[in-house]
Amino acid sequence: MQKVPLALVAGLAVGAAGLAPLAVAETTLTPVAGEATVTELTGTVVVVNTQTRKMTIKTPEGRFELIDIPEQVTRIDQIKIGDKVAISESEAVLVSLEQGRDAGSMGAIGDTKVQRDPGVKPGGTITETLKLYGKVESVDRARSRVTIRGPQKTVTLTVKDPAILGQLKPGDGVIANYIRILTGKIVK
Repeated sequence: MQKVPLALVAGLAVGAAGLAPLAVAETTLTPVAGEATVTELTGTVVVVNTQTRKMTIKTPEGRFELIDIPEQVTRIDQIKIGDKVAISESEAVLVSLEQGRDAGSMGAIGDTKVQRDPGVKPGGTITETLKLYGKVESVDRARSRVTIRGPQKTVTLTVKDPAILGQLKPGDGVIANYIRILTGKIVK
C-alpha cells in the first residue's frame, strides 16, 4: 500500500495531539491547506494469524502485502486462506487558520465508528475522525518554519508552501480536521 505524505497537515496532527477543546467565539476560519488520498489493495489471502491480527495477501501483480487487522474487526476467525479481499483506505485533512480575539484554543476531539456489513462474509467500514487545535507561537519566514504549541507539546514544522506563512502570525489558531475511512471485504 502506498501513502502520500500529508506535509504540513501531518506535522500539525502530530504536534497538536493530546489537546482539549475550548470555546471559540469572535473568530474567522480560513482554509490554508488540504489533501486527500485513496489507496486500494486487492489480493488473495495467503496467511492469516488471528492472534497477532496480521494477514498476508498476494496481489494480482505477485507482490506480498502484510496487513495489520484493526481491533474493530471482530470476525477475523472467518477470514480463510484463499479468500479474495478488497481493502480501501481514504484519508483527508483540511487545515484552517483561525484568527480573531478568541483564536488559539488548544484541544483535540476524536471519534471512531464501525459499520459492519450484513451477511455471512466479514466486511465493513471503520471511520476515524480527529479535530486538532493548536496555537501559532512563532513564524520564521526566512527558514520557512512555524512553531505551534499545544498544552503538552510544542513543535516546529517546515512548511513547503511559503504563501501559507504569509497568512500566519503568533497567536493565531490552527485547526486540523482529519478523517480516515478504512473499508475491507471478502469478495471471493
